[in-house]
Amino acid sequence: MAKGQKKIKRYRRIYGGRSTLSKVMGIVLTVVILAGIACLGWVLYEPVSQFLSGTMKVPENTLPSSEPGDASQLAESLPEQPQTDSQQSVTLNLSQVKGVYLPLTALQNTEQLSQTLSDLKRQGINCILVDAKNAQGQVLYQSANQTVAEVAAQAAGAVDMEQITALAKENGMTVIARIYAFRDPLSSLILKKAAVKYQDTEMLWLDNSKENGGKSWLNPYSEVAQMYIADLSLECVRAGCSAIMLDGVQFPAGYSLELAGYGAQTKSRQQVLSDFVQDMEELLKEDNGTLIYASSAQAMLGMETSSYDSGGLYYPIENFCPDVRPVILASGVRLESLTMADPAGQPYDTVKAVLLQLKASGADKSFLPMLQAYTDASSSLEYTAVQIEEQIRALEESGITGYILYNEQGNYPLS
Repeated sequence: MAKGQKKIKRYRRIYGGRSTLSKVMGIVLTVVILAGIACLGWVLYEPVSQFLSGTMKVPENTLPSSEPGDASQLAESLPEQPQTDSQQSVTLNLSQVKGVYLPLTALQNTEQLSQTLSDLKRQGINCILVDAKNAQGQVLYQSANQTVAEVAAQAAGAVDMEQITALAKENGMTVIARIYAFRDPLSSLILKKAAVKYQDTEMLWLDNSKENGGKSWLNPYSEVAQMYIADLSLECVRAGCSAIMLDGVQFPAGYSLELAGYGAQTKSRQQVLSDFVQDMEELLKEDNGTLIYASSAQAMLGMETSSYDSGGLYYPIENFCPDVRPVILASGVRLESLTMADPAGQPYDTVKAVLLQLKASGADKSFLPMLQAYTDASSSLEYTAVQIEEQIRALEESGITGYILYNEQGNYPLS
């Protein structure tokens, strides 16, 4: 990651310190440079002495030309500097986002995708959310990252992210890449030093029994795990994505949490997550990228303290994507004085109540809520364009104008 080397010194909480080998090589390199300077001084002694005494003779063929235009000709002969990938991304204003989620299958056929984007544009959509690394740990775009190859995380049918962002740009759209962070049962199997362990053993901790499909997790304290997420995020931004939506920034959820081991640590769980997202926000800003922290509305309101501690809403970062889909709010959720017996059947009331409480808890934050744009099998109400419009109206009345519509299949009943 040659372009990103400058960041290794600044963001030590993500990238860690220098290795012993690099320190030794640094000492050797210093000695060589000093020796070179000494030799150069010996060679230049005589001409420098002549210059200072005024006895130096300058050969005629080295005199500067007085002909006009030489400087401009030299400038024209220099190769043009290529535009960097970070210049291709656009800083995202969450209040202006009218976005939809598109699954991998909707991205694989470029001709079909071009038509989809054109159709969405006509309906007022100006942003698409795509998965870069999913909750199963698969990387869904063509990555040059060495760790992706090492853990065999590249998904079959992975797409060219630069091609996706170019097509979006042609339609006046921006791209947000979603990356699941520590919820990663794939890389944690290979990067065992970066995984959560059973107490102080070398055994991987699982969130359930093997018979019940228990999965391993990346350790949020691990610098290796943090750097892996940072590298993928930067790769996406440099491919033209305007923002990275970080999901799964949490400690494990599941069974036997008391047996999960993270090594000897001095920071609290809340602090290490807070430090990580702060560093990620600064890291992405240097490449004109935007960080969006995503989690459920319940977690942001402090209702899932076992895995999210006090909730990401208290992290000192700017942008949040609360999942306020009515169907995911459990029956009987109480928000202030309002009790909703059927959240999915009351999309307007549900979304507005949740957002008002979120805004009261995080008045200085920017919100990009995720809305429901599909009918769930357990729902008592069919979700059509009418229910989508009700949720959007609830947002606007709460003082929020940006949103992401979510449909797992990528089919949107927009008016």
